[in-house]
Amino acid sequence: MHRRILPLLISSLVLATLACDGSQEAPPPATAPETGPDLVARSAAYHDPQGVWPTVRHTLVIRQERPDGSVRRTPVRLEVPTGDFLYEEETDDGHLRKAVAGEECFASLDDDPPTEAQVEAHRLECPAIQRIRNYYLYLWGLPMKLSDPGTRVADAIIRDTFDERPTLSVKVSYDADVGTDTWYFYFDPTDYHLVGYKFYHDEAAGDGEYILLREEREVLGMRLPAVRRWFTNADSTYLGTDTLVEDYPGQPVSAYFGDGE
Repeated sequence: MHRRILPLLISSLVLATLACDGSQEAPPPATAPETGPDLVARSAAYHDPQGVWPTVRHTLVIRQERPDGSVRRTPVRLEVPTGDFLYEEETDDGHLRKAVAGEECFASLDDDPPTEAQVEAHRLECPAIQRIRNYYLYLWGLPMKLSDPGTRVADAIIRDTFDERPTLSVKVSYDADVGTDTWYFYFDPTDYHLVGYKFYHDEAAGDGEYILLREEREVLGMRLPAVRRWFTNADSTYLGTDTLVEDYPGQPVSAYFGDGE
């Protein structure tokens, strides 16, 4: 399901000739993106210049801050080629792990199977675990994920203002069997890095949320946005901040669940 983004075609470098006064001619300026898919490809080339996202098997540690003052440190393992996933969290019931390995879902609390009450309290049903897996794979894989099958990147590029700064934006929708939300992605007009995005369940109703991106962290040669601040579209109510504070190779999901190989 995860496809490598086609590399942006870059013209060959040409040795500049020297002017008669000995100065070097400046290279011609790079052409601006002309379509939404081109803009998305430029952004993916910035964030993942070596095209490693489809091969990632890595653990991200995310500091999650919420408006009630709660803070939790959450290791999240992403195995992009297979879709395997592991989420860990300290809860009142103990150390929670929930995972997708192969075609199956798994969960444990302090390495023991959860009770029926714990399954309900921590939303450990398989569809819920798969949804959180998809959530992390999607958001932490942006903008590279915008090349996935079923993604409809509008052709038009919109000059807009987002987070009090000029941006280039594109509208993105999805095939019905992939998703029903409408998204807008906002890019810096100079190097095309992703500066934020918003989504609507019902755009006419003005629902959904917007996310501001700050800073970057280098992970496996990628430039991942490190800080995500969430707000409601309707009234800009603050919902929380997720910060990438650490990353490491980690153990495969199968070391905790599955066949152990």
